[in-house]
Amino acid sequence: MPDAESTGNRARLFDRMTVMMETLGFPHLTAHIYAALMLAEGEGLSTGQLVEELGISKASVSTSTQLLLAMGLVERYRVRNSREAHFRLLKGVWGPILAKKFEAMTAITNTAREALAMAETDKAKERLQEMYDVYSFFEEEYQTVMKHWRERGLS
Repeated sequence: MPDAESTGNRARLFDRMTVMMETLGFPHLTAHIYAALMLAEGEGLSTGQLVEELGISKASVSTSTQLLLAMGLVERYRVRNSREAHFRLLKGVWGPILAKKFEAMTAITNTAREALAMAETDKAKERLQEMYDVYSFFEEEYQTVMKHWRERGLS
């Protein structure tokens, strides 16, 4: 049985992981469930285990796991002699998640370029130029990062 200190450390880690996932845009309960699945000691967790561990309703588990399933971050699996759905994290999803986030920079860069070409005042051009410079820089750097990522065989 874990001692109070390790239980407290695990709770703090769980809270930090939840906040981390919220920072990536996850709704709170979905982030909570993802953190629970990330820290699960076994293969995954059942609906009942998520309800008990997180103190949330079955409906909340259902709604949040549907979102995680649709995002391709988890999968539902069955356990012999259990009627409950079980959920586990899929492997190899972090690279694609970050790739999608980085790809959004291209759209922002293109929009900033188009707006810059249409801007009529120096103030507007100054703001748009800054936006363009920042996003075009990170878009270029992203290409190098992805090249290194592929070279490591991690994608």
